[in-house]
Amino acid sequence: MTSCVLSLFFLLSLCSSISAHGPTGLKVRITDRAPDVLKSFGQAYLKELIGKPFPDFQFKGMKVAKCKIKGLTVNRLDVDRDKVVVRFQQDSGLQFEFRDLNFTAELQREINVRGKIVDEGTVNVTGKGVRATIGVRLNQNQGRLSLKIQNCDVRADKIAMKFHQGLGHVLNRFKKQFQRLFKTKVCPAIKRHVVPKVNSMLANVTMAMSLSEDLGMNLDYSLSGEVTVTPSSLDVPFTGVVYHGDIRPALPAAGIEPVFTESNRMAYVGISEDLFKSAAQALYSHGPLQLDVPQIGTIPNYVLHTWGLPEGRVEVELTEVPDVTISQDGVSVYVKAIAQSLVNPDLPHLPVTCQVLINVDMEGCRLILQALSSKCKIEPKTIWGRFLATFVDTSSKISSFIEEWFDEGVLIPLPDRLDFTQMKINYYPGFMVVGGDLTYTVQRAVLRSIHLSPTIAIDPGSSRKFQSFLFLILLILYIWFCKRCF
Repeated sequence: MTSCVLSLFFLLSLCSSISAHGPTGLKVRITDRAPDVLKSFGQAYLKELIGKPFPDFQFKGMKVAKCKIKGLTVNRLDVDRDKVVVRFQQDSGLQFEFRDLNFTAELQREINVRGKIVDEGTVNVTGKGVRATIGVRLNQNQGRLSLKIQNCDVRADKIAMKFHQGLGHVLNRFKKQFQRLFKTKVCPAIKRHVVPKVNSMLANVTMAMSLSEDLGMNLDYSLSGEVTVTPSSLDVPFTGVVYHGDIRPALPAAGIEPVFTESNRMAYVGISEDLFKSAAQALYSHGPLQLDVPQIGTIPNYVLHTWGLPEGRVEVELTEVPDVTISQDGVSVYVKAIAQSLVNPDLPHLPVTCQVLINVDMEGCRLILQALSSKCKIEPKTIWGRFLATFVDTSSKISSFIEEWFDEGVLIPLPDRLDFTQMKINYYPGFMVVGGDLTYTVQRAVLRSIHLSPTIAIDPGSSRKFQSFLFLILLILYIWFCKRCF
């Protein structure tokens, strides 16, 4: 019954965290149009519970006796998704209602009276027509998200228990008393054992992930504020700061926070330009990158050589932090860099300045290029190099490369089996909002492995957690530009 609770946090990428009084670079909204997706996650989670023993726990049924439950295993669990209801509660959290839930389970009992074990054996439990209502409040506890059960009510048409071994033949005479005890102790057991376990799990989640091990780029996606719940939506704000190295620097001042203006779709992701700016700062902090100038052709390689870039290893360094802005026209990136040959260090370095404006839209689960403009300038240090530069349109080469990369669309990394549909990207001054509906399918993991572009490697672990293309855009405009267009 707590599966839908856990599923929600999986959907939100496990949003427990240390609260950070800094920027909100990323914000997620789940609306009341998404219960079916939550149910699907819940059903998938319930299937994983079948046949797997739960941790041992104490069941205090009487004052003088203590019963230890060991190896509790659910053998069968039937849930009709049409009889599961998920509701948002204003300024509170979520309420889950389960109707006509049926199950069979087996456990090992150990009854202890005054420190002595008086009985051990197996118990078979069958439940039919179980109805449960559980209200879950989302709180921040010392800066971390935690759960609290606000209300809990469990009833059942029938709870059957069969005791085996030991004093089983005696205990079977008191089955009705145990059945009533079972019904009255389920909610306290959830509060006493399940909720602390979930809170412990949430409190220990590391809210940082690696975006690129080679570059040492990491993303801090801790909570930047309180979870906001209305009757129709649930909003979760994330810090969304990209940084270089193992230690996250001090958070920048709060900037432009994404704003949601509607709840017509199942889910929305708001992305602030602050996240782009932190990625740009992280790339700058990384320092020089070493790339290769490939064998392109006699004439192109000759031109590159006159610019100071012969075939072979080259070092590329940003001369200033790239400037990234979001406007109603799209995402604009301004980059200044120098490239120095490592094959022949005596050759002069090549300064490069480039400004690119990209506007993308959604088609299925892929980004498609809607509009693109680029202005690039190179400044060779030799007279002959500057003369040849007047005949080379570097801006069109950059545009051609980006258009080629977007030719079949760029697949958005999503959690396994989760698909976006009917998506739309809207641009605003300082942020962008991606809105769409969600579907949950078992084929998602297979489709991802088939359709991933062979030229771009996406870490499967990262793709389950980071659900946007933010970091990729900067890498494309900077690393791939230097790698393929010099």
